[in-house]
Amino acid sequence: MKPSLLRRCLAGLGALILVWPAFGAAPASSPALPPMLASLAAAGKLKVLSQFATEVPGLTGYIVSSVEGTQVVYGERGYLFVGHLISPQGADLTDDYRDRYGPKADYAGIVKGLDRSGHLIREGRSGAPLLYVFADPNCIFCYHFYRMAEPLVTSGRLQLRWVMVGFLQSTSAAKATAILSAQDPRGALHADEDRFDTAHESGAIVPARTQVAALQTVLKAHLDAMDTIDATGAAGTPTLLYRDDHGHWSAEIGLPTQDWLTRYAAGERLPARPNG
Repeated sequence: MKPSLLRRCLAGLGALILVWPAFGAAPASSPALPPMLASLAAAGKLKVLSQFATEVPGLTGYIVSSVEGTQVVYGERGYLFVGHLISPQGADLTDDYRDRYGPKADYAGIVKGLDRSGHLIREGRSGAPLLYVFADPNCIFCYHFYRMAEPLVTSGRLQLRWVMVGFLQSTSAAKATAILSAQDPRGALHADEDRFDTAHESGAIVPARTQVAALQTVLKAHLDAMDTIDATGAAGTPTLLYRDDHGHWSAEIGLPTQDWLTRYAAGERLPARPNG
C-alpha cells in the first residue's frame, strides 16, 4: 500500500506508540482537534469522522478519512500521533478502535448495485453457495483462486459472480475489456486463467485494441465498489463477498484458504470479518 496522506504530511511523528500504565485525571470529554489535524481538515485534505476517548488518560483517538482510505490517529495537548497503539499486554488497540469506531461498508448495498449494473460473469449451479469475486485479469492471486474454485463450481457445489476490474498492470483494463466484450465472457475469462503466465503474472487474454466507453464506466464502478469494501483502503484482488454466519453479506479480502472455500461451498456459514 502507498503511504497514507497523514504519514506523508506528518513524516517524523512517532511510528509506534507504546502504552505504559498511566495515572492522573481524565481530560475533558471533547478536546479541540490537534492544530495539524484541524488544518488538514479545513483544507479539505481529510475528514474527521469520529472522536473517542482511549484507555490512555489524556490521549484522544480520531477516525479520519482521505482519498486513500480511513485510519486512526491520536491527539494529546495539541500533539498529533500517527501509528499503532500497543497495550502493555501487547494488544494492538488501534485495530480494535478501527473496528469499533470506523465506518462500516454496506455490503448488501454493494451486492444490489453490482446486480443492477450487469456485466457480471456468472457460473455455477443456481442455488449453490454464492460468492462475488473482484478480479483483475493479471492478478496471480485471482488465478490461484480460480484454480481452487473451479472444481467446486463444475461439481455444482459453488456459484460465482466475477466482478472484473483492471488496475494492476498497464494491460489490465484492456484485458478486462476484452473479457467483458467477448461473445462468451465466461469462456474469455477461462481462456485468460487457463493459460495464465505465472512467471510474469500476466493473464493470457489478448488486450482489447480499443477501449469501449461504456465498459470503462463499468470497470470504474466495479473498482469504486471494491474500494469501499474495506474502510482502510486495503481492499485488492481477489476480494470476495459472501454470506456470513448471520446470513449477512460480508467480505474476505485476499486469497482465502482452500479450507475456507471448501467449507463455504459445503454450506457452512463462516464468521464475518472483524470490521464487517
